Amino acid sequence: MDDTQLNRLLTPYDKWAESPELLDAMLERVATNAAEQHARPPRRRRGARIAATVGAVLGVGVLATAAAVYVAPNFTPDAVIPISYVTDEGNAVECTYSLAVTSWDGTNVTEAKEWISSHDWTGIGQRGYDLGEKNPTNLGDADVDSELTQEDLDQVTVSTGIVTAVVEEIPSELLDGVGIGTSGTSTCTWVRH
Repeated sequence: MDDTQLNRLLTPYDKWAESPELLDAMLERVATNAAEQHARPPRRRRGARIAATVGAVLGVGVLATAAAVYVAPNFTPDAVIPISYVTDEGNAVECTYSLAVTSWDGTNVTEAKEWISSHDWTGIGQRGYDLGEKNPTNLGDADVDSELTQEDLDQVTVSTGIVTAVVEEIPSELLDGVGIGTSGTSTCTWVRH
Protein backbone atom coordinates (compact mmCIF):
# COMPACT_ATOMS: atom_id res chain seq x y z
CA MET A 1 0.00 0.00 0.00
CA ASP A 2 1.50 3.34 -0.99
CA ASP A 3 1.04 6.72 0.72
CA THR A 4 -1.75 7.76 -1.64
CA GLN A 5 -3.81 4.66 -0.86
CA LEU A 6 -3.17 5.10 2.87
CA ASN A 7 -4.26 8.75 2.66
CA ARG A 8 -7.46 7.82 0.79
CA LEU A 9 -8.26 5.25 3.47
CA LEU A 10 -7.67 7.62 6.39
CA THR A 11 -8.75 11.01 4.98
CA PRO A 12 -12.40 10.67 6.02
CA TYR A 13 -11.32 10.37 9.66
CA ASP A 14 -9.07 13.38 10.16
CA LYS A 15 -6.74 15.89 8.54
CA TRP A 16 -3.64 14.15 9.94
CA ALA A 17 -4.12 11.40 7.34
CA GLU A 18 -2.74 13.79 4.73
CA SER A 19 0.66 13.63 6.42
CA PRO A 20 2.47 10.27 6.51
CA GLU A 21 5.23 12.08 8.41
CA LEU A 22 2.80 12.88 11.24
CA LEU A 23 1.66 9.24 11.34
CA ASP A 24 5.31 8.11 11.43
CA ALA A 25 6.01 10.56 14.26
CA MET A 26 2.97 9.35 16.24
CA LEU A 27 3.94 5.69 15.83
CA GLU A 28 7.53 6.53 16.83
CA ARG A 29 6.21 8.35 19.91
CA VAL A 30 4.10 5.33 20.88
CA ALA A 31 7.17 3.08 20.47
CA THR A 32 9.29 5.46 22.58
CA ASN A 33 6.62 5.55 25.30
CA ALA A 34 6.52 1.73 25.31
CA ALA A 35 10.31 1.57 25.65
CA GLU A 36 10.24 4.07 28.54
CA GLN A 37 7.43 2.16 30.27
CA HIS A 38 9.46 -1.06 30.19
CA ALA A 39 12.55 0.76 31.46
CA ARG A 40 10.99 1.82 34.77
CA PRO A 41 8.59 0.24 37.25
CA PRO A 42 5.00 0.27 35.96
CA ARG A 43 2.64 2.89 37.30
CA ARG A 44 -0.90 1.79 37.92
CA ARG A 45 -2.85 4.21 35.69
CA ARG A 46 -0.14 5.20 33.18
CA GLY A 47 -1.55 2.93 30.46
CA ALA A 48 -5.00 4.47 30.79
CA ARG A 49 -3.57 8.00 30.50
CA ILE A 50 -1.54 7.07 27.41
CA ALA A 51 -4.48 5.32 25.79
CA ALA A 52 -6.83 8.21 26.59
CA THR A 53 -4.35 10.75 25.23
CA VAL A 54 -3.76 8.80 22.00
CA GLY A 55 -7.51 8.21 21.75
CA ALA A 56 -8.15 11.93 22.09
CA VAL A 57 -5.66 12.83 19.39
CA LEU A 58 -6.55 10.20 16.82
CA GLY A 59 -9.76 8.54 17.92
CA VAL A 60 -9.75 4.98 19.22
CA GLY A 61 -11.10 3.46 16.01
CA VAL A 62 -8.85 5.49 13.73
CA LEU A 63 -5.74 4.48 15.70
CA ALA A 64 -6.64 0.80 15.44
CA THR A 65 -7.27 1.12 11.71
CA ALA A 66 -4.10 3.15 11.11
CA ALA A 67 -1.94 0.78 13.14
CA ALA A 68 -3.35 -2.29 11.41
CA VAL A 69 -2.91 -0.76 7.95
CA TYR A 70 0.45 0.85 8.64
CA VAL A 71 2.05 -1.94 10.68
CA ALA A 72 0.49 -4.98 9.02
CA PRO A 73 2.91 -5.23 6.07
CA ASN A 74 5.89 -5.45 8.48
CA PHE A 75 4.19 -7.03 11.47
CA THR A 76 4.86 -10.70 12.11
CA PRO A 77 3.35 -11.88 15.39
CA ASP A 78 5.17 -14.27 17.66
CA ALA A 79 1.80 -15.49 18.96
CA VAL A 80 -1.87 -15.06 18.14
CA ILE A 81 -3.54 -15.07 21.53
CA PRO A 82 -7.18 -16.10 21.78
CA ILE A 83 -9.06 -13.54 23.85
CA SER A 84 -12.36 -14.52 25.41
CA TYR A 85 -14.23 -12.95 28.29
CA VAL A 86 -17.71 -12.45 29.66
CA THR A 87 -18.77 -8.87 30.33
CA ASP A 88 -20.49 -7.59 33.45
CA GLU A 89 -23.80 -7.87 31.57
CA GLY A 90 -23.16 -11.50 30.60
CA ASN A 91 -22.13 -11.00 26.97
CA ALA A 92 -19.51 -13.47 25.73
CA VAL A 93 -16.76 -11.86 23.64
CA GLU A 94 -14.17 -13.66 21.52
CA CYS A 95 -11.39 -12.16 19.44
CA THR A 96 -7.62 -12.45 18.98
CA TYR A 97 -4.61 -10.39 20.00
CA SER A 98 -1.48 -10.81 17.87
CA LEU A 99 1.68 -10.11 19.86
CA ALA A 100 5.32 -9.68 18.89
CA VAL A 101 8.44 -8.87 20.89
CA THR A 102 10.54 -6.22 19.21
CA SER A 103 14.01 -4.81 19.69
CA TRP A 104 14.83 -1.28 18.61
CA ASP A 105 18.55 -1.56 19.34
CA GLY A 106 19.42 -5.04 18.04
CA THR A 107 19.10 -6.83 21.40
CA ASN A 108 18.53 -10.57 20.98
CA VAL A 109 14.91 -11.29 21.91
CA THR A 110 14.78 -14.94 20.77
CA GLU A 111 14.08 -16.27 24.27
CA ALA A 112 11.14 -13.88 24.71
CA LYS A 113 9.73 -14.79 21.29
CA GLU A 114 9.95 -18.50 22.09
CA TRP A 115 8.30 -17.99 25.49
CA ILE A 116 5.42 -16.03 23.98
CA SER A 117 4.80 -18.55 21.21
CA SER A 118 4.81 -21.57 23.55
CA HIS A 119 2.93 -20.03 26.50
CA ASP A 120 -0.57 -21.20 27.40
CA TRP A 121 -2.61 -17.98 27.27
CA THR A 122 -5.83 -19.59 28.53
CA GLY A 123 -7.87 -17.20 30.65
CA ILE A 124 -5.87 -14.06 29.80
CA GLY A 125 -8.90 -12.35 28.23
CA GLN A 126 -11.05 -12.65 31.35
CA ARG A 127 -8.16 -11.67 33.64
CA GLY A 128 -7.53 -8.60 31.48
CA TYR A 129 -11.20 -7.66 31.36
CA ASP A 130 -11.42 -7.98 35.16
CA LEU A 131 -8.27 -5.86 35.54
CA GLY A 132 -9.83 -3.15 33.38
CA GLU A 133 -13.02 -3.27 35.44
CA LYS A 134 -10.98 -2.74 38.63
CA ASN A 135 -9.41 0.39 37.10
CA PRO A 136 -12.05 1.84 34.75
CA THR A 137 -11.53 5.05 32.84
CA ASN A 138 -14.52 7.36 33.13
CA LEU A 139 -15.60 10.84 32.11
CA GLY A 140 -14.34 13.38 34.61
CA ASP A 141 -11.25 11.36 35.60
CA ALA A 142 -7.97 13.25 35.77
CA ASP A 143 -5.98 13.08 32.51
CA VAL A 144 -9.09 12.23 30.45
CA ASP A 145 -9.98 14.49 27.54
CA SER A 146 -13.49 15.87 28.02
CA GLU A 147 -14.22 15.45 24.30
CA LEU A 148 -14.14 11.65 24.57
CA THR A 149 -17.40 9.79 25.03
CA GLN A 150 -18.02 7.18 27.70
CA GLU A 151 -18.17 4.59 24.89
CA ASP A 152 -14.61 5.57 23.87
CA LEU A 153 -13.52 5.30 27.50
CA ASP A 154 -15.19 1.89 27.88
CA GLN A 155 -13.04 0.66 24.97
CA VAL A 156 -9.97 2.20 26.62
CA THR A 157 -10.86 0.43 29.89
CA VAL A 158 -11.09 -3.01 28.27
CA SER A 159 -8.15 -2.64 25.88
CA THR A 160 -5.88 -1.27 28.62
CA GLY A 161 -6.84 -4.09 30.97
CA ILE A 162 -6.29 -6.85 28.43
CA VAL A 163 -3.06 -5.44 26.97
CA THR A 164 -1.72 -4.86 30.50
CA ALA A 165 -2.60 -8.44 31.51
CA VAL A 166 -0.88 -9.83 28.40
CA VAL A 167 2.33 -7.83 28.98
CA GLU A 168 2.36 -8.57 32.73
CA GLU A 169 2.04 -12.30 31.95
CA ILE A 170 5.45 -12.22 30.26
CA PRO A 171 8.33 -12.69 32.75
CA SER A 172 9.86 -9.24 33.29
CA GLU A 173 13.42 -10.47 32.75
CA LEU A 174 12.50 -11.32 29.13
CA LEU A 175 11.52 -7.71 28.45
CA ASP A 176 14.16 -6.11 30.66
CA GLY A 177 15.96 -3.62 28.45
CA VAL A 178 15.48 -0.12 27.12
CA GLY A 179 15.40 -1.27 23.48
CA ILE A 180 12.97 -4.16 24.05
CA GLY A 181 9.22 -3.94 23.90
CA THR A 182 6.07 -5.48 22.54
CA SER A 183 3.80 -4.59 19.68
CA GLY A 184 0.43 -5.95 18.82
CA THR A 185 -2.72 -5.74 16.81
CA SER A 186 -6.08 -7.33 17.40
CA THR A 187 -9.45 -8.23 16.01
CA CYS A 188 -11.06 -7.05 19.26
CA THR A 189 -13.60 -4.24 19.45
CA TRP A 190 -13.06 -3.99 23.24
CA VAL A 191 -16.68 -4.50 24.31
CA ARG A 192 -17.14 -3.54 27.95
CA HIS A 193 -20.80 -4.31 28.72
